[in-house]
Parts: sequence; structure tokens; C-alpha cells
Amino acid sequence: MFYSLLGILILAEGASFRTKGCSSVFFRRLFIGAAILIFSLLSYKSYQQYQIWQENDVSKYFLPPYQSVVYFIKYSFIHFFQKHLISLGAGLLFLGLANLLNNRFQKRFFEEEEPYLGALGLFTVGHPLWIFYFIAVMAIGVLGSLFLKVSSSKLQALSRRFPFYYFWLPVAIIVMIIGKILI
Repeated sequence: MFYSLLGILILAEGASFRTKGCSSVFFRRLFIGAAILIFSLLSYKSYQQYQIWQENDVSKYFLPPYQSVVYFIKYSFIHFFQKHLISLGAGLLFLGLANLLNNRFQKRFFEEEEPYLGALGLFTVGHPLWIFYFIAVMAIGVLGSLFLKVSSSKLQALSRRFPFYYFWLPVAIIVMIIGKILI
């Protein structure tokens, strides 16, 4: 699963260099495709778990007819789906708020496809790493803005903003790798 998620982020990073300033349709489709891929892989893992339990003399008692199928569904939800549903919710919340605020303030905050890059990063790093990812991206944004303000003349600093565009996905990749090493 880790390598699939990392592959999605690397694909998106490569595409972000080729499609800067283009329509966000590609990144929207990539976000949806990533969700479909991840939940398909999780469904397959649940199926494999069912098969393993069914073949074992002890664990077969966790499955029907000995237990309700609800037990296995709860187990699969908690062990496989829960962390990705939480991070999907965080990604969708970010996407909605970023688009809403960006439209309200005449697209001053983000390029057109940036909310999808941020949502993809939040979703693919999973739970609880999405919290660290979001904090890291905001910290880089604050530090970059401070650096831009200090290094530029006051007139230039007022008209320029620190671009997040090329930071969303590399930070997600770094957080995923560090999270994998620490876990």
C-alpha cells in the first residue's frame, strides 16, 4: 500500500511540473482515481483477511456461521478503512474550504489546481500523518512568506506571495517516508 501511495504522489509531482497553470481537471481525476485505487486495494486486503481467517481452524470462528458478518465488517473497517476515510474527509474538507476561500478572495491564495494537490497530499499520507503534513506545509508557507518579505523591498513584498504550488506534494512524500521510517 505504501508504494502505491508513494507512486501516486510521484506521478502527481511529475504532472505538476508539466501542467502548471493548466486546468485542474487532471488533478481532480487523479484525486478521484487515487481514492478508487486505495479503496480497491483496501477491499482486496479485506478479502484476503477473510480468506486467511476462513482457512484457519481457530479464526474461522470469527466468521459466519459462528459470528455475525457485522463482526468482520467492523474489523475490516477499523483495521483497513478507518485511517483512509479520516484522511479522505480531511482532504475533502480542505478542498472545499480552499476552493470556497479562493473564490471568495478572487483567487489570491492558490492556483487553480493547488487545492487538489493539497487534498491529494492530505488523503494519501493517511491518518494521523495528515496532521503533521498540514502543519509542515503551513510552517513552510509562513517561513517562505517571511523570507520573501525580508528579502524583498517593501513595495515588491506587498505585491508578491509565497507560492505553495511546488511544496504540496514533496512535503507529502517526505512526511510519508519519515512516517514509514518512524512507524
